[in-house]
Amino acid sequence: MAVLISSLPTFLLAGQDVRIFVEADEAGVSEPRPSALRQALAQGVAQEAEVLLRGELSDGRRAALERILESRAEEYVLGWEENEYLPTEWGAVLHLNVRVNREALRDFLRALGTYYTRDYQIGYRLDPQGLAPEQLEVVRTLEQLSGMRDDGSDSLILRLALMSEGGWQGVLDYEGMVWTTAGRDLPGIWAALWGNYFRLDRVRGGFEDAVTLVTLGWRSAGDIQAFDRHLRGLDVSMDTIDLLGVSVQSGRYQANWRIVTMDRSSLESHVRQYFQELPVTFELE
Repeated sequence: MAVLISSLPTFLLAGQDVRIFVEADEAGVSEPRPSALRQALAQGVAQEAEVLLRGELSDGRRAALERILESRAEEYVLGWEENEYLPTEWGAVLHLNVRVNREALRDFLRALGTYYTRDYQIGYRLDPQGLAPEQLEVVRTLEQLSGMRDDGSDSLILRLALMSEGGWQGVLDYEGMVWTTAGRDLPGIWAALWGNYFRLDRVRGGFEDAVTLVTLGWRSAGDIQAFDRHLRGLDVSMDTIDLLGVSVQSGRYQANWRIVTMDRSSLESHVRQYFQELPVTFELE
């Protein structure tokens, strides 16, 4: 079984090796049933989310994220390859390589706030209308996932109402800015509203650092391209990596990048290590 893979740039894709055990009542004779396949795809997306978040979530937040992603994982799956489907007396083992749209998943984690609030909590006030206890419990799970704390804040207020026809309406009010949305999917409503908040420069500026990496002394453009690939593959929280330009000075190449990162010190450490054996100097400005 295979699905066509998108032609997105490779650094925006991620391959996750997934193995799940399928219970006997869910196992097909020669191929997995749709429910087992959905479970495997969801696990692949959850594994990629762990990579993007660098494994820094608490157990409670990780479990909450897995529940949210389980129902929408296929939005972030570009394709998969079945490596093995091995029926056994007790069920079957399903082994897939799942191709995940890393940038789309990262955008969803940003909108939720999970990407930024790994070690933080943000105070806000919830104003619910017509929510039953079980629905309020879903909201509390989303709060945990997003790093929000209902502390009665007057500057950041979320109003949620369950409409008579069964859908949701939400309004987020932040220091005079107001965003509204409606729909039937509560996690989707939540992400849409908070996504507006977390896209604000003044909010993201509290979590991110925009730097310019200036390098001088490259021997060739090929060496610069190799470093650019290395930079994009680093296990460092980087939202943006833009190669600003390449120039030649006295027979040596200069190249500059603009990088938005949540971990400047780790970025600097990786770059310094890369240049240890090279005649290249660098500065982070």
